[in-house]
Amino acid sequence: MKKIILIFVLAIAFNACDINKTDDQPQPTFMVLPVETVTMPTKFATDSVSKFVIKYRRPTTCHYFNGFYYAKNGQTRTVAIEGVSYNLANCTSDTQNLQEATLDFKPAFTGTYNFKFWLGTDSTGVDQYLLFDAIVPN
Repeated sequence: MKKIILIFVLAIAFNACDINKTDDQPQPTFMVLPVETVTMPTKFATDSVSKFVIKYRRPTTCHYFNGFYYAKNGQTRTVAIEGVSYNLANCTSDTQNLQEATLDFKPAFTGTYNFKFWLGTDSTGVDQYLLFDAIVPN
């Protein structure tokens, strides 16, 4: 009898949890947004945090900052804006307003760090970058 009750309870629990069920909440769409401008310090020090001010445009008022795409490859750092959008009925174009985000950079060693800030792609689909060097002296 206990087994039958357990099976019955589990069957009800599994039927109540429909993972394919969609509700009325808008689903997020994640994307990478290009950088417009970068303002970075002129001096850097090991184990000290430097702040880069990065400006970008969001396509609509339903696009939001969701962090940074930040990839390390040796001493090269590739940076872009991670965005998220929601398909809502009241979205309007927002390409005229620059948005601002701050990236904290803490160099771990001396030398030159090469920064590549993603500007988007050209007409042939080739990635374009804004290039900066951050020199951390001894």
